[in-house]
Amino acid sequence: MDWVDLISAVATTGAVVVAMCAIRSENKHRNAERTRADEVRKADLDAVTDRENAALERAADERKSRARRLAKIFDRELTEAARDLIVLIGLLKKLTPENVNQFRYIYAKPLKPGVFKMHERFLDQLDVFPDAVAISIVNNMTNWTSMTLFSEGLAVSPNVDLIRVRYKVLADVSEVLNLIGETKALLEPYFADLPGLQVLSLDEVRAMNAAKAEAYRRASEGGETVSDAE
Repeated sequence: MDWVDLISAVATTGAVVVAMCAIRSENKHRNAERTRADEVRKADLDAVTDRENAALERAADERKSRARRLAKIFDRELTEAARDLIVLIGLLKKLTPENVNQFRYIYAKPLKPGVFKMHERFLDQLDVFPDAVAISIVNNMTNWTSMTLFSEGLAVSPNVDLIRVRYKVLADVSEVLNLIGETKALLEPYFADLPGLQVLSLDEVRAMNAAKAEAYRRASEGGETVSDAE
């Protein structure tokens, strides 16, 4: 090999080395750019995911808060309904031919027609509850109107023989009361942890009614008056 060939070979080798270095550098640059682009995309996806998770958490908190407020509102109305049914059941048990006219007079008008007004107002928001709870809430409204003798008032049924049907009526009203108690039990966990709230079971409502009746009896015997707050 003469000097010309040697120089040519060295030049060729150098060119190859330079080209390979350039390729390696370009590949390294491309890989670095690709890595940076992947990191940017990942950061963007992570940010989107974080925003979506935060939005879901806010929605869940809002749903839980709304369910808690509605559960307490509904429980209050159910308690009021239960108190009236407990009184009604007590009078039905004592119904006789001698006092039937007085009973008709007491229940001539519809029994608490607006007792479920808040139920009706928030009927379109029951999706914050599981299906079983929502169905139970709606059923209480339906069950109330199904007691036609009392939801419509005895004045519209003057020919009903109350003495003859009193046991069936008593069973129907008692069933409605029991279903109200079941719904109250379903709703209680939603708000029971809130401080300062009194949660009344059906037994406690019965006890309150009995205490109120006894207070009225003592007051009537002694010429005193009893306030509804007692």
